[in-house]
Amino acid sequence: MNKASNNNYVLTIFIIISIAIIISYPSILISADLVPEIELRNGVNAIVETLNDPALAGAEQKEAKKEALFSKAESIFDFNEFSKGALGSNWQRFSKSQQSDFSKYFARLIANTYLEKIDDENFKDLKITYLKTDMLDSTKSGIERADIQSEVFHNKITTPVHYRMMRKKGGSWKIYDVKIEGVSLVGNYREQYRTRFNDSPDKIIKEIKEKIEK
Repeated sequence: MNKASNNNYVLTIFIIISIAIIISYPSILISADLVPEIELRNGVNAIVETLNDPALAGAEQKEAKKEALFSKAESIFDFNEFSKGALGSNWQRFSKSQQSDFSKYFARLIANTYLEKIDDENFKDLKITYLKTDMLDSTKSGIERADIQSEVFHNKITTPVHYRMMRKKGGSWKIYDVKIEGVSLVGNYREQYRTRFNDSPDKIIKEIKEKIEK
């Protein structure tokens, strides 16, 4: 058997063994407890890769980088649930159209607020350790939920970060809240909007729109 034939033989055996493993142990690949963490890892890794993309480095690429990061964030964050949670009981005062507008602008507000802070930082030393995944009780409407605990190490500082994720029927796992050192991102905004019952939905939407257009 020549070298080329031997390489093909080895590759064939490898493929056969791989298929056998998948058939024999499908639960390893589709375990319900693993899926939310895997999707979170993939989403976070995509964001980190964008942060460190040399093609997006430099002041002239600032807007392009921001848009790329926002696009990656949209694939892993459920900004509609973020918006709903941030408004709390105020959400019911918004019409469907107003809810849509609020979600659209609120997503950009979060992006502008937090992406600006990391725009000029070097994240090559960033290390994320995923510690534990807890599957939470599903909601009455059948939405699956999970809590994923992690630690983020950057600039010699370790910060505990918990991700709350959910999966609606037929959808993928999405982040609907983030707790950093025990402080909920959604809860922080909810407290700000808690006393805004006297303000019209249009006024609240206008304020957010003006903030992101500055």
